[in-house]
Amino acid sequence: MKLLKTYLFVGLIILLVTSCKKSGSGTDNTYPKQVSITYKVSSTTTNNLASITYDNETGGQTTANNPTLPFTKVITKTVNKNNIVTLGYFVNPAQTVKLEILINSEVVKSQVYTNPNSSMSYTFQ
Repeated sequence: MKLLKTYLFVGLIILLVTSCKKSGSGTDNTYPKQVSITYKVSSTTTNNLASITYDNETGGQTTANNPTLPFTKVITKTVNKNNIVTLGYFVNPAQTVKLEILINSEVVKSQVYTNPNSSMSYTFQ
């Protein structure tokens, strides 16, 4: 069951990455550049999520299990043009969850979901 959830989560990320359109409007288009990335997850309910997954400083993914909401994680990372960062969650039963990605304190992607698991991504332009 855990493996199935992992496959579903990875599938959602791939689907989102291939179907995303440009978001945000960074003022500095010179790459590579160092940015501050803030991941925010909140919910209208008091339940905690089963897990939150986000791209970390080294290009890998980090999973926070049973995180307390609201959840905020700030990282500093050097990025290139067309690099992608992702943020996702898993919860059971489904609840309303808001995901946000901020670059240098500017919201570049924000979405509210009501599914048991979802993810979103941001592509640097």
